[in-house]
Amino acid sequence: MTERLDWNNGVPWSERFEDIYYSRSDGLAESRYVFLQGNRVSERWQKKSIFRINETGFGTGLNFLATWQLWRETRAQDSWLYFESIEGFPLDREQLKLIHQEWKELKTLSKMLLAAKHSSSKLLPDWQEWPEERIKLRLHHAEVLPALQVMQSNQVDAWFLDGFSPKKNPEMWTMDVLREVARITCPEGTCATYTAASHVRKGLEDSGFVMKKIKGFAQKREMLHGCKL
Repeated sequence: MTERLDWNNGVPWSERFEDIYYSRSDGLAESRYVFLQGNRVSERWQKKSIFRINETGFGTGLNFLATWQLWRETRAQDSWLYFESIEGFPLDREQLKLIHQEWKELKTLSKMLLAAKHSSSKLLPDWQEWPEERIKLRLHHAEVLPALQVMQSNQVDAWFLDGFSPKKNPEMWTMDVLREVARITCPEGTCATYTAASHVRKGLEDSGFVMKKIKGFAQKREMLHGCKL
């Protein structure tokens, strides 16, 4: 069944969670600021043969496309990027295509991403590989906690914590979820999220991250990023 998508003043809107998928100011700029800059990925993946990013909430795929674009521009020659994302309510190919049309600079990458589909028109829930790009994507079409619980410990370099807001989608931000995020993260791995909710910050700190509030994107006053001890 296709997830219901509406539009609210030009921004995609989830009926299920009664929340927008990204900032009204600029979704792509938000992805770059919160997740790419928030995790310092371009400087860190230069130093590793395989750099692993995990994400809670694939949503529109915008974070992945922004990451892919930066990867093309800044990666080390022989390195690989592994990107895993969890999405319990995936949008279909046509919905994603419509959303991606907002950013012409992503047209080529969007076409490459959306070529990975099956008969239900959703992106395949398994590893997709673009060898010439040295990048792999794995989607988990599942609830967040069960998906996290089967992942290996101490392997993820950076987390994009990007579910709908804690008030709208509390299951994405429980203490059990945050503990699993920490378990899966390698030493000195990082996380970043648009929310500055106190229980999210405390949950990540109690799970082993050193967290810091910084200026949020656009009109948002604060966001969080952190590093695992």
